[in-house]
Amino acid sequence: MTDPQQPMKDACPSVAVVDGLARVRHAIAGGTAITCYRGPGLLTAGSTSHFEITIELDMPLPLGACLALARRWPSDWGTAQWDDPAAVNFAQAFASTVAQPKPSAARRHAWHPFDHVLMAELQEALPSGATFGMRFGGAPGQSPGFEVQTFIEETSPLSVRLLTGSDAAWQEIARPTIRVQGAAPARLVATAPTESNANLPVDLHLRIEDIWGNPASLSAPLAVTVSQQGHILATASVPMTGWVRIAVAAGASGMQTFTARAVDHPELVTESNPTQVAPGVPGSLLVWGDFHAQSVIGCGVRSIDDYFRHARDFAATDFCSHQANCFLVSGDEWVQTERSTKASNDDGRFVTLLGVEWSGASRIGGDHNVYFPGDTAELRRCSHQFVSDKSDIDTDLTHVRDLHAHYAGSDTLIVVHVGGRTADLQYHEPALDRLLEVHSTHATSEWFLFDALRRGYRFGVVAGSDGVDGRPGASHPGRMGVRNVRGGLTAVMLPALNRSNLWKALKDRRCYATTGERIVLSFRTGTSVMGDEVCLRLASGVASPPFDLVVDGTAGIEAIDFFRDDQLLEQRDFLAQDTHSTRRLRIGWRGASAPGNWERARMRWDGQLRIDGARILQVEPWAFDTADEGITTHDGSHVRWRSVTAGDWDGVIVTLDNVDAASLSFATEPITAQCAAQAIDAGGWRQELQSPWRMLEIRRLPTTDTARQVRLSFVDPVPLPGRHAYWVRIRQVDGAYAWSTPIFFDIEIG
Repeated sequence: MTDPQQPMKDACPSVAVVDGLARVRHAIAGGTAITCYRGPGLLTAGSTSHFEITIELDMPLPLGACLALARRWPSDWGTAQWDDPAAVNFAQAFASTVAQPKPSAARRHAWHPFDHVLMAELQEALPSGATFGMRFGGAPGQSPGFEVQTFIEETSPLSVRLLTGSDAAWQEIARPTIRVQGAAPARLVATAPTESNANLPVDLHLRIEDIWGNPASLSAPLAVTVSQQGHILATASVPMTGWVRIAVAAGASGMQTFTARAVDHPELVTESNPTQVAPGVPGSLLVWGDFHAQSVIGCGVRSIDDYFRHARDFAATDFCSHQANCFLVSGDEWVQTERSTKASNDDGRFVTLLGVEWSGASRIGGDHNVYFPGDTAELRRCSHQFVSDKSDIDTDLTHVRDLHAHYAGSDTLIVVHVGGRTADLQYHEPALDRLLEVHSTHATSEWFLFDALRRGYRFGVVAGSDGVDGRPGASHPGRMGVRNVRGGLTAVMLPALNRSNLWKALKDRRCYATTGERIVLSFRTGTSVMGDEVCLRLASGVASPPFDLVVDGTAGIEAIDFFRDDQLLEQRDFLAQDTHSTRRLRIGWRGASAPGNWERARMRWDGQLRIDGARILQVEPWAFDTADEGITTHDGSHVRWRSVTAGDWDGVIVTLDNVDAASLSFATEPITAQCAAQAIDAGGWRQELQSPWRMLEIRRLPTTDTARQVRLSFVDPVPLPGRHAYWVRIRQVDGAYAWSTPIFFDIEIG
C-alpha cells in the first residue's frame, strides 16, 4: 500500500453526525461510495461507546483493497484489539463476503495530522453493491464499548479513506465529526489574581473540572460558597459552562487565600492560590500564562477561537499565544491565526501574542517558538512538508542558522524548548533566544536548563503546555497517548497587563516557571531581580551579597535549592526539620527514559509495594498527573499502581500501624529495592540510578504540615570569577515545582 507524500487535495468536507447517523456520497475512481456512520453524535470524554462505519459501493473492489479510519495526532481514543469481543476496545472489520477483512493498526506520518490509523484489508474481492466497514465496541451488552478520547472537542473528526487497488492512491471519502463533552464534576478550582487592591473586591475565578481536566458537564448550575476562616464571604452559581468570575471582599491587607466549596457536593472543595492584597493599587503585577500550544491549526484540536477562549475563560490565564508547527500552516490558516490573535487580545484583561513554532528537525536546530510584537507578520516556515501550496517555498528558513539570520536585528522573541524535535543548543543567538522552556506536557526537562547553564547561556526560564488538546493553561495528558504530564505556567512581572508591557518583560526575562501551580516567587539581590545582568567586583575570600527569597506556595514547601549555574550550593529541607514523625510514609519515584520529547522521556513504573512487619491502614495516591494512572489495588500488605513519569514525581502515601517494625519491598522495572523503615532518617531514604536517570525516595512525613510561606537569604560563600547564574528551585510537598530565572553575574575577584 502506498502513502501519499502530500496532503490530499480533494479532502471531503466534514459532516456533523446528527441524531446518531450521517451519510455522505463521494465520487471515486470507477464509481461512488456512500459512507454511513451509525452511533451517537454526542459522546462524553473518557467514556465508552458503540459505533460503526460502513461503506456502500456501486463498484467492485479487488482482493487487497483497504479501508482506513484515521484519527488526528492528539488522539487518545482506545487502543483497538481484535481478539476479545467481550473486552473493552474491541474492533471488528466486516464485509459482505465469506472471508472477513483483515484488521490492523498503524501510525502513518505521511498522513499527518491524521496519524492514528485503523485498517481493514479485503481478503477476497468485493462485488458491486456490497458493504465494507468496521464496528467499534462490539455488541452492546456484550462489550463495555470503545474508549472515547479524554478531551473535549466541538467537532472531533474521523477521516475515512479508501484504497481501491494495489496500484491506486488513497482517497478520503468522508470525514464524519462528533462532539465530545466533559464528564461528571470531579474537581473545583479557585483562581485568584496574584495581586489585589484592598479597596476593591478580589476577582475570583471558579471552575468545575471533570477527572480529565475538561469543563465538567453540569445538569444544572452549581452553587458554591467562598469563605475565609469559616466566614462565608460570597455565594456563586457556576453556570452550565463550568466557570464563573465573582467579586469577593478581601478585607485586610496581606497574603490571603479563599476556600471554595460546592453546596450540594461536599467532595468539591478547594483553596485558591495566594493573592497579595495591597493597601492601594499594586505597584506591579504578577501575571500567568501559557504561550506554547496549538489548535486544529497545526497538529492539535479545536478551533483557534475556542483555544483562546479556553485559556481566558476556563483556565483563567492572563496571556496566551498560539504556536502551530510551521510546516502544517497554510497561507489561509496564517491569516486566520493573525485575525484570531488580534481579536482575542484585550489589554487589561487578556493579552495574546502572535506566533508560530519553527519546527525543524533537531539535526537542523530543533523546535523554536517565534513571537512577533504586532498583529501581523510574514510566515517563514522551516519547510512546506504538509503545505499543499508551494508558491512561497523559496521563503523557507531551512536551518536554524537561517532563522537567526533572518530575524537578526528585528524585534522578535524566540523560546527554545524540548518539544517534538528538541532544540540543539549549539545554535544560539542571545539577542533573539531569550527564553528556555523547562516544563511542558512532554516532560519536566531540567536537564535542558542545566545544559544551557553549562554553556554559559543567559535564558529566562518559562513553562507551558506545548499542548495539542486545545486546552491552553489547563492541559492534561489524558491516557498519555501523545503526552506525559500536566502542562506548566509562566509567571511574568510587569507594571500593567497589556501587550507592550508583556513583550518588554519577556524580552527582559522578568519571568519564572512552574509545573502549573501559581506559586508566588520573588528572588533578588539588592535592587537586581530575575533576568538582570550584574557586574560585581569582590575582594578575594569575600562571600557574595545575599540573595533574598520570598515564596508563597499553593501547598507546603518541602525544599528550596540554591544554585550557581548547574551546581547546587545549598538545600533547605523543611520536611527534615520536623522530627516528630507520624506513621505515614511517602514512597515517591521520579525519572525519564531519555532526554527529549514525550516519547523519549516516558518511563513506566507499573509495580507494587509490599510491607512486611506492619499492616497498611490507609493508602493515598500522590502526584499522579492523570486519572489513567494511580493506585489499582491495595490491601493490608500490598499496594499496586500504574505510573508513567517523564522527569516528574509519582508516588503513594501509606499509613502503617507500626512504622518502626516495617520493611518495604519496592518492585518496578526501573528500580527494585528493599528498605527497613528504621533506615529512613530525617532526610529520607533514596536510591538513585543513572543511564537512564531515575530515583526512588522514601520519606517519613511530619505530624504538622510544612509552611507555605518561606522567607530566606542565601550567599555564595566562595564566589568564582567569570560569568555565572544564580537561581533557585522550589519543591512543594504535592510534587509541584517552581524554577526562578537566574540573576546573571560577571564577577571579578581581587
